[in-house]
Amino acid sequence: METRYAFVARAITAAIADGRHPVGSFLPNENDLAKQFAVSRATVRAAMQELQNSGLVSRRKSAGTRVEALPAADRTGTFSHTLGSIEAVQQFGVETVRRIQAVGEVVADDDLAARLGCRPGQRWLRISFVRLIPDDATQTPICWTDVYIHASFSAAVQARMEDHVAIFGTLLESISGRSISEIRQTITAVGVPDDLATVLRAAPQSHALSIRRQYILSPGMLAEVSLSIHPAGRYSYQSSMKRLDASPRPAEPSA
Repeated sequence: METRYAFVARAITAAIADGRHPVGSFLPNENDLAKQFAVSRATVRAAMQELQNSGLVSRRKSAGTRVEALPAADRTGTFSHTLGSIEAVQQFGVETVRRIQAVGEVVADDDLAARLGCRPGQRWLRISFVRLIPDDATQTPICWTDVYIHASFSAAVQARMEDHVAIFGTLLESISGRSISEIRQTITAVGVPDDLATVLRAAPQSHALSIRRQYILSPGMLAEVSLSIHPAGRYSYQSSMKRLDASPRPAEPSA
């Protein structure tokens, strides 16, 4: 299952690998790429962010997007989402379909408070849904997600949620006039919960990823928490780590 921006990023990665965009050259601008792939400029920007996070390109305002490196030789052709920026997370929400299953207000008991990272007794609006890839004939869910919205935004979110296709964090920004300054992510290996197995079309307790994302609304308010279950094979996550000290390491003495 692949979103549009992942497809664009994978196609450009392949073009870099086979020499159509050599190292040191500049990629076409966003408008040209949008026309080439028949996607929006927002999709192109998200794809460029993925390539930048992977170290394949660099971007400078007014200078364009420069190819900096070739893909790893053992790349399998499967594109993994790096989700290295808030914008990339937002684009993932735009390019998938949300099918709401339930909406209701809850009070966090000790167990839920620990899962959300909040204090017991705090009130939340819970929105439960599955996510799907548009035009996927099988209609197999990517994941089940429970989104918890701070109770102070409950009425405003419920009034506008049907017309809002992206992640709810962008809706909170619109409602509050403040920005999501940080997303804290925790990924854990779990089994598919028994009560979600049927809707996810997965065997109970089969391999899955549990992903918690805490959305921090400036200046430091925990405004949203999403808890997602991704059955094995439907989602992958890739990160890129660079050495802070880029100076050459001293050679080991020879024996």
